[in-house]
Amino acid sequence: MPKVSVLMPVYNTKEEFLKESVESILNQTFQEFELIIVDDGSSNDVEGIIKTYNDSRIKFYKNEQNLGVAKTRNKLLGLAQGEYCAWQDSDDIAYPERLEKQVEFLDDNREFSVVGTNLIRFPSEKIIKQPEFPKILDFIGGCAFSQGTSLLRLEDIRKHHLYYNEELITSEDYELWSRAVQVLKFANIQEVLLKYRRVGTSLCHSKNQYAYDAELKIKQDLLNYLTSDKKLQSAILRTVTTHYAKKNSFVENIFSIKNEWNSAKKHKILTILGIKIRIK
Repeated sequence: MPKVSVLMPVYNTKEEFLKESVESILNQTFQEFELIIVDDGSSNDVEGIIKTYNDSRIKFYKNEQNLGVAKTRNKLLGLAQGEYCAWQDSDDIAYPERLEKQVEFLDDNREFSVVGTNLIRFPSEKIIKQPEFPKILDFIGGCAFSQGTSLLRLEDIRKHHLYYNEELITSEDYELWSRAVQVLKFANIQEVLLKYRRVGTSLCHSKNQYAYDAELKIKQDLLNYLTSDKKLQSAILRTVTTHYAKKNSFVENIFSIKNEWNSAKKHKILTILGIKIRIK
């Protein structure tokens, strides 16, 4: 039985991106793993690409039709045989020591079930820092944990039936972590161990009305978990929002351009010293 099951869902990933991602796992300093890849009905030749690797640790499966990301991730969790499982998105690049450092953390800290890392977004080269020990309030402020960097204690995931909500087409990771943080302890290694490829056309990055509504529901469910008192919920939300606003730089606090939605239509809003101006 491998120590780690690395889980990789694939859907229409460009060949060069997929190869970079696969090779970043095969070249890890920690080598006691299986790499399970599920092609979710891609139109390109994912199977042909994977078969170019003569490595017995790779296990390849193919959905006969596109099932969607949540169902495919649940399928991967069911196939995992390791003590730990790690998510690796098919266009991201893991640093060579990623698995070694995460396995060492969970081996040495039995009270934790989930460990992630900081990451760098590319091609922008922006470093994304995550809270070292994220808790419920962190998730009310937003998703305080990166799925692409996660290493999970598999027995704890199965014990608490922490699977993806298959009705969701986006924010499925945020929704899962928001439930997991209620019963498991999270940590983030304060070191960049993954290059995260930002693809602007993906659903979760375009932040359409569906994604916006899904995230609002996740935050409300967390508030409901903490208390049924609506006034207290408002106070918690106000405190969390203020905390996250203060994390911005001075310039960001006085000047920002963000997306807002009116029904399903997205608008850009320029904010200067609290004054909002809609721009085209």
